[in-house]
Amino acid sequence: MKSSPKKIEILDYAQELIQTRGYNGFSFADIALKVGIRKASIHHYFPSKDALGVAVIRRYKEAFQEALENINQTEKNWLDKIKAYSKLYEDTLKKNRLCLCGILATDIETLPRLLKKEVKAFFADNVTWLSSQLSARYKTLTTKRLNEIAWQIISSLQGALTLARMTEQTHILFSTSKELYVQLEKIK
Repeated sequence: MKSSPKKIEILDYAQELIQTRGYNGFSFADIALKVGIRKASIHHYFPSKDALGVAVIRRYKEAFQEALENINQTEKNWLDKIKAYSKLYEDTLKKNRLCLCGILATDIETLPRLLKKEVKAFFADNVTWLSSQLSARYKTLTTKRLNEIAWQIISSLQGALTLARMTEQTHILFSTSKELYVQLEKIK
């Protein structure tokens, strides 16, 4: 079923607000003003802010999964795949945003249960994907160790993205990515 243009516009702006202000930093009133509809009209598409939040996260997860599938199809080398993964963070920074699920993770204690579940699933999917890429290079490492390295990659990129945006120093993310590649090559 195809979404209406207004619903897509609501989702787009809600995502922008979450990526720039956090989940607790916006309301339906903010969206209504930007989209040019009444607050009550948003409820036609999303009965609650929680329902809107879940829809935004699921759409983001789907887009991220498509990006990972594209990386799998276009890149052959494990390190090139990790570099392409890092570029997803760079692209987010170029928009002056944070990773949607990264910023939601900072609000995790105040998020509704279903949103927490979606955020955790996003990161679990990323760990699985990264571990799979790393296993091509490090065939003797255990799944546990591959997952630990995947979490280190995510942590490094999420932290660097946040600090680069906060300080308006994009080189923080780029230099962190480069150092990450050097460290990955040294793993035994």
